[in-house]
Amino acid sequence: MKLKAIDGIDLVRLAAKRDAVTTSRMLAEKFGKRHKNVLQKIDALKDRSPDVFTELKIQPSTYTDDSGKRNKEYLLNRDAFLWFAMSFTGKRADKFRADFIKAFNAMEEWIKTRLKNSLEYQVMSETLHEVRQLHGKETKAHHYSNEARLINWALTGKFTSLDRASLSADELDLLLDLQKRNSVLIGAGMPYQDRKESLRIFCDLRKSSQSPRAGAKEVA
Repeated sequence: MKLKAIDGIDLVRLAAKRDAVTTSRMLAEKFGKRHKNVLQKIDALKDRSPDVFTELKIQPSTYTDDSGKRNKEYLLNRDAFLWFAMSFTGKRADKFRADFIKAFNAMEEWIKTRLKNSLEYQVMSETLHEVRQLHGKETKAHHYSNEARLINWALTGKFTSLDRASLSADELDLLLDLQKRNSVLIGAGMPYQDRKESLRIFCDLRKSSQSPRAGAKEVA
């Protein structure tokens, strides 16, 4: 699964919903190497030092080329990437090493925020259950999904499911804060419609504070 480019650099992607990885193809392309030679270098490590290969968590994979043929590649996490990238020299190599490290940092931060969102959703759901239980009400599956859709609506303006893997880091941060705020409002006993309006205002204020000032003149 591929995510949006980070700061214009689409070098790192998400694997198994939790790991930041790049590919042997991307490594070859950005460092000006033939993919065949990069594969040979990785295979040589596997044959020479299988324990190191396993410790680096290098993952065999495949990709489909323009002709429809499936070809071999490897998925490399940060450690595996650095293992091979450090052997490349020159200014171009220095630049792309820095770009890759920046992309890994951004993706790893994105993954952490995504995990925080999952945990906060659990907190919100537990708060909903406890409040309804105090009022002698049963909490069914649609009550939880209604809260999720409410959060999605506040963020996107649509009462639908949301592919969170497609969200930017800023959008995930806002989603996290919306869930936290909704948990507090649920715990305070605020009615649904009032919470809806409160979350809308909160989201609008956050978005406006992140946007360039209206009418601001560009400095020459």
